[in-house]
Amino acid sequence: MPIYLLLPFSAAIVYALGSISIKRALGDGVVVGQSFHLSNLVLGLVFLPLLFSGLSGIDWASVWKPIVMGTAFFVGHWLTFGAIRRGDVSLVTPLMGTKVVFVAIGVVVLSGETPSGPLWIAAFLTTFGIFVMGLGELKGGSRLVFTIGVTLASALVFGISDVLVATWAGRFGAMPFLAIGSGTVAIWSLLMWLCQGRPVFFPKGAGSGWAWSGALFIAVQAMVMGIGLAFFDDATGINIVYASRGLWVIAIVVIFGKWLGNREHRDQGRGFLWRVAGTFLLSVAIVIAVMDRARVLAALAP
Repeated sequence: MPIYLLLPFSAAIVYALGSISIKRALGDGVVVGQSFHLSNLVLGLVFLPLLFSGLSGIDWASVWKPIVMGTAFFVGHWLTFGAIRRGDVSLVTPLMGTKVVFVAIGVVVLSGETPSGPLWIAAFLTTFGIFVMGLGELKGGSRLVFTIGVTLASALVFGISDVLVATWAGRFGAMPFLAIGSGTVAIWSLLMWLCQGRPVFFPKGAGSGWAWSGALFIAVQAMVMGIGLAFFDDATGINIVYASRGLWVIAIVVIFGKWLGNREHRDQGRGFLWRVAGTFLLSVAIVIAVMDRARVLAALAP
């Protein structure tokens, strides 16, 4: 397996921990706006040191590029929080894996580089597996429709954000690009907070620890993914491996759900089994992506 694919693999595990922590925080009384703004603030602070790694070489005439990327990330993050608030993380997180298809299409549109046949197969197999996961909830009514719709919209916007990182970051300066983009996310969040009348910013009570943990997990995995996308020209392959976060969410819910206060695998009954069935298809897609990347690297080796 190409070493760089360990980046999205590890990011997927950390994201799963983050989404479950945020869901627990919301269940313990943390307001969704508090968790959202906290996550964005931590994101900006975690990425801030990267700005100074290439400050002298920044092309300020192109600074709009990381700002556009950060704006897209902010919108995607906001949509994700809306989906997590209304739906189960064991449904929302796997559905987020549809981002890989949007990334594959975006790579073609923006860079002109066509993903290989195996990567297209893996991308659409990932999408099919994700929808299999949702078959058990087809009678979920308007709540299910809302959750799926918002999650897919989030995946689309995040897909655009990833393609922008892969396309623009290298020429701008990868580290400053990621820092400015993440700072944009934090600034947008602060502006939204001001427009909301400056409600209590930091969460308190039983869920505050979970909110801080979730915010840190989300920030760390975003940095790992950002570095992978900025330095390795494989946005589609990276996102296919990253789609394993759906598998990790289900595994964590099943194994540690009781300790984490998450009963989704018990409450959903047969619906949860459909989600597990979809994990097999996702696993096949990931194997295809990894094997294809290994083949390409072997062909390029001297």
